[in-house]
Amino acid sequence: MEHGNSSPPEASGEALYFAICEDRSFLGTLFHEWLEARFPCRLLRVSHPSELRTAEAPVRLVFVSTRISPAEGSILPKRCKGDPIIFDDNFTPRTAVWWKERGAKGLLDFRDSPEEWLHCIHQVLEGRSSATPTVNLALETQDSKHGLQHLSPREMQVAQMLVRGSSAQQVAKKLGTTEGTIKNQRKAIYQKLKIVRATQLPWAMGNGVGSP
Repeated sequence: MEHGNSSPPEASGEALYFAICEDRSFLGTLFHEWLEARFPCRLLRVSHPSELRTAEAPVRLVFVSTRISPAEGSILPKRCKGDPIIFDDNFTPRTAVWWKERGAKGLLDFRDSPEEWLHCIHQVLEGRSSATPTVNLALETQDSKHGLQHLSPREMQVAQMLVRGSSAQQVAKKLGTTEGTIKNQRKAIYQKLKIVRATQLPWAMGNGVGSP
């Protein structure tokens, strides 16, 4: 685990530990400017929420990129007591709903201002669910018939294997089922994500919509 700041928290307990699940270096700088400069906090850098199982620090908030999709269950591992906050630069109604239903306490869009991010974060720290204005607008215009939130746990598992490059035959072998079953599930996935071809799946999984 890489620490954004190696200094320990203040003895008074005023400092908070926040974790960032993202491997893009420029975001480390962004979070430092937006958070460490405005909160008495320490930032932990991890590539996936599962790494928090071994974290010794009492993490209060965990910022997770939409590029990291949990296969099933909650966003964070059971041992992590922090609240998950999801961030992206292009929330759509589908992804906003999907992450909210998975247990996200906060939803932050990069198109919103630092002040709007901070307002949302403060609300989560006070025990309330919150979202920045762009995400709230997406939630208000959600499409209830399509999207990631309508994939079953097995369909999500199959979709993630497909988006990583596995063929229907390879997925069937790994899951102990027939290729025909996987193709039927793939068809259902495409219908729910409103896409028509495999090249659209990575975009649909990351952003909730098919590419043009």
